[in-house]
Amino acid sequence: MKKMYTISIIAFIYSLILALITFLFFREYLLWAILGSAVALFNNSLATQSLKGKFTTQKVVTNLVTRYILYTIIVAIVYFDTKDLGTTTMIYSYIFLLLGIFSLKIGIFIYHTPLIKKEDEGEVMKDGTDSSDAS
Repeated sequence: MKKMYTISIIAFIYSLILALITFLFFREYLLWAILGSAVALFNNSLATQSLKGKFTTQKVVTNLVTRYILYTIIVAIVYFDTKDLGTTTMIYSYIFLLLGIFSLKIGIFIYHTPLIKKEDEGEVMKDGTDSSDAS
């Protein structure tokens, strides 16, 4: 569970950096970057809550349905808000929305870099051998 919280913090920091860069250089798309990040982080918090306590199929299915309904609503909002502004504006809006939505995935990639996640020496692998023996 500690790993999930660390990934959430990294994703939040990425979201702040994305919002800052978008604010400085692409101000008209700031709303979509923040909205995408907020939905991704909210869905992650729902997933974390569904994994706590007793694990049931109903919790997981409810989480998945809620996640995809939220993503569908956000995509529809972007479409209806930008459909009169032109194709390039709509495309850039979706790009910034996706950059926000992928904040959690980017947080996972950053977490698994060697700078952040260091493998413990002498960690036991699943087959019972020592990780230093596998090298």
